[in-house]
Amino acid sequence: MSSPPTSDRDARARAALYRTRLLVNRTPHFTTQTRREANRAIDILESQLGLNQVNVAEAVRGFELLNRAHSTLAFSLLRDPAFVDRFGAALRHLGLRGIEQRLDEVPSSVMAYPVAGPSRGRRHRDELPPEERVDANGRPLPPPPGYY
Repeated sequence: MSSPPTSDRDARARAALYRTRLLVNRTPHFTTQTRREANRAIDILESQLGLNQVNVAEAVRGFELLNRAHSTLAFSLLRDPAFVDRFGAALRHLGLRGIEQRLDEVPSSVMAYPVAGPSRGRRHRDELPPEERVDANGRPLPPPPGYY
């Protein structure tokens, strides 16, 4: 007997929330207040799992609280397709999309092209010998950082 697809979807979203909770509780850089807010937000979001439909208002409240606690936590959940799939209605209510939806928009933009680096064999000025490291007036440049 196979489980219904919603439970599988809930399990993947629950795993994403669990990974976020581990990150919250094991990162030494978070303050106690940040941990408290993030854990409360994750509790709110987890309470929506297992329901037929996600309560948009509660999920929005939980996601906003998580974003207020630390925005990188919210951004990492937006990168998870299972979370975006399960909480899509709440994210649309906030005007957010998952990373996959954003990446679908990007290839048509010129901003998606990589920034060109050094070309035609030119070296970075920090890699040049001291006699070649001069400004436009011929004065020597200061030493590269970390070379004292």
